[in-house]
Amino acid sequence: MRHRFDHRKLGRKKPHRKAMLANMVTSLFDKERIQTTDEKAKEARREAEKLITRAKKGHAAHKEHETLKEAGKEAESKNLQAVALAHWREAGRVVRNRLVLRKLFEELAPQYMERPGGYTRIVKLGNRRLGDNARTVLLELVGTKVTSAPLVRKAKKKGEKEEAAGEGKAKGKKKAKEKKEGKIDEKKEGRGKSKSAGYKREGRQKRPAGA
Repeated sequence: MRHRFDHRKLGRKKPHRKAMLANMVTSLFDKERIQTTDEKAKEARREAEKLITRAKKGHAAHKEHETLKEAGKEAESKNLQAVALAHWREAGRVVRNRLVLRKLFEELAPQYMERPGGYTRIVKLGNRRLGDNARTVLLELVGTKVTSAPLVRKAKKKGEKEEAAGEGKAKGKKKAKEKKEGKIDEKKEGRGKSKSAGYKREGRQKRPAGA
């Protein structure tokens, strides 16, 4: 039974896990797309969704504060200003970079004002991480300029591939020609190819004939 089990520990103590998730969320808001493991992405997504909701509330309170201030309602305006400042400070406990925090409140929050939730998505990748064979995923924000563009891996053009193949063939022909003319000693060339080449056990002698 999964009683009293709220989160993944990720093999780290609480301070380390808290700092790691804060750094991941900050990078997500800054780059709008990060690559990580599946388990880390699910935990970072929870923190990111909460922060975006908080930023939406703070942005709405700030806009209403400006409206009431222009209307001359100073008392109500100051109350909403305090609410907006409280949301800013609470988000700043996680996102320590002020430029990224400003981007969250002034750029990202207005984009999601009409969206009730689901600000992020996880895209599973086909490859696995070397070393521990962990599944890698992309954690990205939804509906931004960076993530709306198709994700295309850089590939060589057809002309570049043909040129590389032609260079490889030319090198092979040149090497074969040098071998034929005797410029390359095949015995010397083959010495370093395998460690077992020319290996002889020490102390072993040939058995005498007729033994």
